[in-house]
Amino acid sequence: MTRLKHICFVLTLLSIGIIKANAQEVYAEINGTASTGKYAPLWLSANKQGLLSVRPNSAYQRLGIHDKLTLSTDTANPWKLSYAADVTLAQNAEHTFMIHQLYGEIEYKKLRLLAGQKENEIDMRNNRLTSGGLSQGINAHPIPKVLLDVSYFSVPYTKGWWKMRGRVGFGKTTDGEWQERWVDKTSRQRYTSNTLYHEKAIYWKFGREDKFPLTFEPGLQMMTQFGGTSYNATGRNHEDGAPIIHPEDFNAFWHAFWPMGSEDVTDGMHPNAAGNTVGSYNIALTWTEDDWRARAYFERCFEDQSMLTVQYGIFDHLLGLDLKLPDNPYVSNIVVEHMSTKDQAGPVYHDATVNIPESYTGIDNYYNHHLFTGWQHWGMAIGHPLITSPLYNNDNIITFRNNRIRALHIGVDGQPSERLTWRALATFTRNWGTYAKPFDDVISQNHFMAEATYIPKFMNGCTATLALALDNGKLIGNSFGAQLTIRKTIDLDKK
Repeated sequence: MTRLKHICFVLTLLSIGIIKANAQEVYAEINGTASTGKYAPLWLSANKQGLLSVRPNSAYQRLGIHDKLTLSTDTANPWKLSYAADVTLAQNAEHTFMIHQLYGEIEYKKLRLLAGQKENEIDMRNNRLTSGGLSQGINAHPIPKVLLDVSYFSVPYTKGWWKMRGRVGFGKTTDGEWQERWVDKTSRQRYTSNTLYHEKAIYWKFGREDKFPLTFEPGLQMMTQFGGTSYNATGRNHEDGAPIIHPEDFNAFWHAFWPMGSEDVTDGMHPNAAGNTVGSYNIALTWTEDDWRARAYFERCFEDQSMLTVQYGIFDHLLGLDLKLPDNPYVSNIVVEHMSTKDQAGPVYHDATVNIPESYTGIDNYYNHHLFTGWQHWGMAIGHPLITSPLYNNDNIITFRNNRIRALHIGVDGQPSERLTWRALATFTRNWGTYAKPFDDVISQNHFMAEATYIPKFMNGCTATLALALDNGKLIGNSFGAQLTIRKTIDLDKK
């Protein structure tokens, strides 16, 4: 009853805020999922910004506001302010009440300063049709942060043929209490609280679309979990299971930004970079001509120095082709991706020592870490959803038990009319488990989804989305499900 009163109180405040703020856009959304298997089909819950539960039958109600204001009279270089807030109530999910987004951001020229919790986007990718991002994706609940983003600007004296952009930010995860509730504490399983977060990225762009249709974009992004407290962790020099309190001083923030020369508090004679670092190289080659576009992209992930160079090959990757077709009533976009995380710098691990100076440093064990609970937030992989999230673990242990994967993914969408859009996803995977605990046999798992969104003519601002999905395989099981989402948007600024 106390929880229910608290939820009602927050929703009341939000409703009052909508009226007081005279927000440009107010939206309400309801969603329901029903399926036959032990879990909902993957594409009914994955890449949904952590909104959806993996449970077979669930629902949520969502209420939010959004506005974007111009703060200056300088029409050439105006200051702009954006803000948003939305909350969800969920049934038969991992959480009941959730603040999904709550942020404000200021923009001026090429600069954008974000403070708060905002949904993510995958760089240089069709976020509607992609299978996901290897290091940073759209699968998990957004992390609140302060982020400075610089959009593409021309490097001096290059006349626009060379551009750069980047971002840097720090934040804090919000799933500490959930982790403590989720794990089986009687078996002393690891969980963390108050974990800090850092991200940075830099991209270059070579070419000018107005002069030549081909552009080339290479870039690098890195994210780090650091700080906070780890419970029941067993580091290299910490075997008693007592809480490990990670540094949160200036040096900790600096080492998250520049990991070279840092180490965790338990590393001892084998120092490694502090915290849990995940990153990837991203490359895109784009040809744009008239009303169509073709983009080929490549992402190579890494978790330590063994994958920062090509010394161990480039076997692990996400390779994709994104086609945007001229306007037609049949197909608008086609995405085809091949993904492999099977190699992970090889099956041999060894740190260099005085007696054995050679270092192999394989078995990267993607998304897992010996002190932190891995590259997850609220039980969902922050990166790619095909690396099986901890929410699928029957024993409530927060770890990734399947990170060696090969997959083929196809996504297609279209817009037959102004009031109807559709998309379809098909994903075929083979799964090996992990190097430490491989599956007895290679497990196949396939995921399919067909979705249509309709905008009724007689109900302004309403959309109805129906998705049908099917999973087949022994990894997360067979399941057939349906999902209905109804959204109502009111534009208060519309005359």
